[in-house]
This record gives sequence, C-alpha cells and structure tokens, in this order.
Amino acid sequence: MKICNTYSHLYALDKLKSKNTILKEIEEIVNEPQLLFGINRPEEIKSKINLRFNDLGWTDKAKVGNSRLTISFLKNKVGVCFQLGNVARTYADILKLAQMGKKNVIDVGIIIVPHKIESKMLGANYAQYDRLATEIKHFEDIINVPILVIGLSN
Repeated sequence: MKICNTYSHLYALDKLKSKNTILKEIEEIVNEPQLLFGINRPEEIKSKINLRFNDLGWTDKAKVGNSRLTISFLKNKVGVCFQLGNVARTYADILKLAQMGKKNVIDVGIIIVPHKIESKMLGANYAQYDRLATEIKHFEDIINVPILVIGLSN
C-alpha cells in the first residue's frame, strides 16, 4: 500500500512539516509494498502497521483524557487514527482528535484511511478517503484541530 491522496484541514500539512521527521516517519510506515488491500486482512495490516509505529517510538492506544477512548498512535503532539473499520468510526476519530487538540495534548491530527476502491475491497460501508475529506470540508467551521487525511491505495 502507498499514500495516494492527502487533504490538509487547517494547514495540518504545514504543521507536520515543522515537526522534523514526523511526516517522513508516517510516509515510511504506510508506504509498504508488501501490504495490500484485498490480499492482506485488515487485522493483519493493522498489526504490521502497529509494529512499525512502535519501532519508531510512537505510543499506541493513547488515551483521550480520563476516558476509555483511545487513538491509534501519539508522538510529539501528533495524534494518529489508523482507520480500516466502518465509516462511522471516522466521526469518533474526528471527535477524539478535536478533544485532544482542545486539551493541548496534540497540535495536529492525522486520520489514515483506504481510498475508495480499496475500501470496497474491505467490505460495505468502510471508511474511505473521498468521503472523509469531503465531510471534513463540510464541517470545517466546527472542526477546530488541524487534521491531515491520508488516503491509501494498493
């Protein structure tokens, strides 16, 4: 899989570029030619991606405040949600990142999702790049944390 699209809400990409190697780390982690949608199961992809984030010092399952809610990864005030599940989970991801931004835990968030074709390989109504980017644009006045949406394809 590889990065095929990005959407930068509230200059998220610029903020990430100012954080030394963070953006390069993300690119190295998700640009993985051995992992392919439709061949590798979502659980297998998540497991391998988790190992790669952990190897680079990212905290996984970072708590959102005092709740039982978590985001996928956290490092240097960057929160990452790696979403290969139902599209409804992307709304929860936006809320979690917004809360962490409001509480000054993160400066910028990233949501990583499959592209439209790859999403359909996972099943019906799975998270996908085009829909998420469009909906973040639609709610741009109320989503107050910079978020970079990354779309992955084979």
